[in-house]
Parts: sequence; C-alpha cells; structure tokens
Amino acid sequence: MTSGRLTLRTSLCDLLGIEYPILQSGMGLIAGTDLVASVSESGGLGIVAGFMVPADKLREAIRAVRDRTNRPFGVNLWLSADLRSASAGGEISDDTIQSVQTALNPMRAALGLPPITTRPAPPPDLVSGALDVVLEERVPVLSIAVGNPGAELVARCHGRGIKVIAMVTTVTEASTVQAAGVDAVVAQGAEAGGHWAQFQKTSSPQHGGIGTMALVPQVVDALRIPVIAAGGIADGRGVISAFALGASGVLMGTRFLATRESMAFPSFKRAVVEESGDATSVTDVFTGRYARVLRNTFSETYSQSNAPVLPFPWHYLVAGDIYRHAFAKDLRDYFPLVAGQSVGLIDNLPAASEVVDAIVREACVVLQEKLAQHIKLVP
Repeated sequence: MTSGRLTLRTSLCDLLGIEYPILQSGMGLIAGTDLVASVSESGGLGIVAGFMVPADKLREAIRAVRDRTNRPFGVNLWLSADLRSASAGGEISDDTIQSVQTALNPMRAALGLPPITTRPAPPPDLVSGALDVVLEERVPVLSIAVGNPGAELVARCHGRGIKVIAMVTTVTEASTVQAAGVDAVVAQGAEAGGHWAQFQKTSSPQHGGIGTMALVPQVVDALRIPVIAAGGIADGRGVISAFALGASGVLMGTRFLATRESMAFPSFKRAVVEESGDATSVTDVFTGRYARVLRNTFSETYSQSNAPVLPFPWHYLVAGDIYRHAFAKDLRDYFPLVAGQSVGLIDNLPAASEVVDAIVREACVVLQEKLAQHIKLVP
C-alpha cells in the first residue's frame, strides 16, 4: 500500500517505464488502438498488432495511440523468414492447391461465397516497411512474436531509444535472443492462445509445447535479463504464480481479447466468455502454423477432410476470403478463434482498464491475505 493505493511493481516497470508489470499481447485483428491506449493509460503496456499490416496503416495506428495516451506502448511484429519471401509458394503444386480449395469450397458454399480453384496471390513483404515505421516513429517498445531479431536490428532500436522484447518457447530460443541483445523475453507456455512462437514450425503439436509452469523457471535460470510469463494467466492469482516462478511480469492475450475495446467481433468475445478451458485445441488448419484456438466448424471440417495444410502464410491466404466474410458477418464458426486455456477463468466483458485494475487488486490480495491463510512458516 502507498497512500491508500495498491501498487505492484517489479524491475520490468522501471525498464519499460510502466506502472504495473502487465503487458497486453499484440494480437492480430484484435489489438487495435482503443485497446492499446486503454491498457497503457491504465498503467500496463498496450501493444499494437503489426502482423501483416501495411506500413502506412501501422503508422496511423501508432499516431492514433499517441493521440490517446502519453504513456509507453509497443508494436508487435513477426520476423519469420516465411513472411519475407514469396518464393516458397512456387514450390506448392497445382494439385496441392486444388486439394485445399476442394476442401474449402463446401464451406464457401455454406456461406454464400463463390468457389475458388486457383492459388492465392503471393503475400507482399510487409516486414521491412513495418520495421522502418517502428524506427522512424521511435515506438517505445518493439515486441517480436516469431523469430530472432538479431544483434543488428536490436542495436538500431536501441539507437532510437526503443526497447526490444522477444517471445520464446524454449531455453535455446531464449538464449539466442539474449545474445542478440534484447531487453527482455516473453516465455510463452503451451497454454497460450494464438500462434505458438517457435522460430520454426515443429513436426507436430506434440513437439515443442512446454507448459508455463515448467518453461518460465527454466528460462529465468538461464538468462540475465527480465522474463515475462505468458500462457494461462488471466487473473491476479496467475500474476503472483508467475512472480513465484521468477518472472518479472506477465503478458496476457485471451483476457484482453474479452474486453469492450478489443476488435474481436461480438460472437468471438461471447465464445471466450462461454467456453471452458478444455474447449481449445492446437491446430495448423487455419494458417499453416500451430495455434491454440477454440474448436469450431472450420477447424473440425477441415481436419476431417484429410486435405493437406499449406505452408504458412499460404494456408492463411488461401482461406482469407472465408475469414474476412466471417469477421464481417460475426460468424464464429468460420474464423480462427485464437484463445488460450485461460478461457475457463473469464466470465465477463469489462473495459480493459477494469481488467488491469482488477488484476492488480487480486494480486495484492493474494500476496497480503490468501497466501498467509494457506501457508504457514514453521521454525
């Protein structure tokens, strides 16, 4: 307590210039300017989704956040090589493309969309332009979701006063990005919603997924820099658990998805509130990379079709018309409902500021009262 106000600070707060060690995940198509500004203004770190966003739109979003708050915020980007080279698409045969479209066309028919038989257009390289914008705008924090930023990029960011955070899923990845000079890492446990942040896609979802409880202390023991825990955290109990594992902060996605400022469409938000923790699964049928999602008609139908899954991001592009239609029409059965196992802890749709306030209060209560009730130190 300080002057009657609850405080929850760690060294991460000093590093990033924030009031509370609570970070909001930069979720694609979810983390827009309203959510980011609200989280940052509430004392956490809001992070703009920069995944596959053109440079001009990203610059607009950065400036819109700055119009709303003068507190630190971040931009999240993917640096994976498969987003920076369209050549891989040429290796996909026409027969493979046709097999995928044959599996998708019945779903298009159900939605009133025309059938498609051709391959999608190659993805543009948006990463270089997005990085230029982050550097030019001197965004306080660059958050890397997939890939190693490398020492050169980290040095460029530091030269502009930008802190760099990289997400990892193993101790090996964590050591790699620490060697590149990043300021902190996010240790993403397998419970987390959305894409798993492995540098390279594993051979199956059974390989490479380490739970938060096991991953965080291993990463903490291996590194000299702050570690941020992610995966399965949605309340104050989870925050204190992360601290007990040695983390200096937490990053939450699913909890902030289910807020009024989130860009997720209404039935998506309701699904997060209504579903239980066992409603998720890890699949690559939405994008070509493994992601934890809520099961729905699209995931079940495509999995049962036995059609191949194209490499990322081609599989995401080939089904793009379905996803765009579902987003616009509020159809949760045909959209990648990224969500973590913490859905079972979420039962409301508050404002993002209310989430931050509630988590800080819960964490302080756990520290001051509940732990004392359950744990007694006997000499």
